[in-house]
Amino acid sequence: MRAEWQAHIDELLKEYKKQHEQLKKLQDRLTALEAEGEGGDGAVKARVDRQGRLTSLEFDPRRYRKLGSEELAEAVLEAARNAADQVSGKAREAMEGLVPEGAEQSDFDFTKLVGDTPGDFDAVRERYGLLDR
Repeated sequence: MRAEWQAHIDELLKEYKKQHEQLKKLQDRLTALEAEGEGGDGAVKARVDRQGRLTSLEFDPRRYRKLGSEELAEAVLEAARNAADQVSGKAREAMEGLVPEGAEQSDFDFTKLVGDTPGDFDAVRERYGLLDR
């Protein structure tokens, strides 16, 4: 194999490793996303995870007692929506420039794309006769 080809392949592998690490960090950031929102003028606080699922709910005892049942229900929904909107915004911000325009971030499973390890590149290079001997 020509030396310049091997150098080019080595450079591509180096770039792949770098991009793989960047995607792995992004995956970790997206996995850890959560947000808190308020509703009913602070009477209710809701926390959601990266998928917008409710993980905690708090009521301000001085405020929520003043709300009727329908107002309280609306305050809970408002808090959960606000938190879900925040988490969605954080995810969009983290993925800015990575997701094609018009596509939804939920269409991309970075676990499948990134995997757990970048692989054994030396084994690949050896298999194709690219490893320095």
